[in-house]
Amino acid sequence: MRVAFLDHYDSFSFNLIDRLFSDAEIELFYIPYDDRDAVQKLMRAPIPLIVSPGPKRPEVLPDTLSLMRVLLGKAPILGICLGHQCLGHILGGKIGKALNPFHGATQLVHTVGKNELINRFSTTFLATHYNSLIVERATLPPEWVWAVSEAGEVEGIAWHEGRWPAIGVQYHPESFLSEQQQPLFDLWFELVNSYYHGPAET
Repeated sequence: MRVAFLDHYDSFSFNLIDRLFSDAEIELFYIPYDDRDAVQKLMRAPIPLIVSPGPKRPEVLPDTLSLMRVLLGKAPILGICLGHQCLGHILGGKIGKALNPFHGATQLVHTVGKNELINRFSTTFLATHYNSLIVERATLPPEWVWAVSEAGEVEGIAWHEGRWPAIGVQYHPESFLSEQQQPLFDLWFELVNSYYHGPAET
C-alpha cells in the first residue's frame, strides 16, 4: 500500500513520517513539493496523499494546489497545518490570520456539527499548534467543518463529496502534547487500507 507524502520542508515532516508510516504494509512515496516531475507523476497515477505542514501559505504553492485538485475525490487526502490550509483553499475557503499566532502552544479543540468523523473523538481535546494562519470559517460550508478552537477558528475540515474523502487538521497530531492522536491515525490507516483492498469508510 503506497502512500505519497508531499513535503514542504517542514521541521516536523519526519516526525509525521515516523508516525504515519509505522505500519510495515504502508510504503512511503516521498515527494518534495518542488519536485515537479514527481508531482506530475502522482497526478497521472493517484494514490493516497498526505500534505505536510510548512512555513509558506497556500497561495504561493501552485503545484501543491494543482496536485490536490487533481487527486480530490480520486484518493484519500490528509492535510496537516499548511496541508489543511491548502485543502481549505482548493475547496474555496479564504486563508486569513489567526487571532493569535502559536508556536508549540496548546489550545482546546472542540468537535462540531454532525459529521460522522466526530464520533471518533472526544468532544473536547487539547492539541498543539504551530500556525499564524487559518482557514476562515465563514468561507466554508458548515457541514465541512468538524472541529474548531475556543475562538471558533477552523481546526478540522472533512470533505466527503467525492469517491474518497479529504481531511484536514490545523493542529499537529504527531506532537506528544496533542491528545486524541490515535483516532485520526486510525481513520487514515482505514482509508488507505480501503483504497487498496475495499470500499471507502468515512
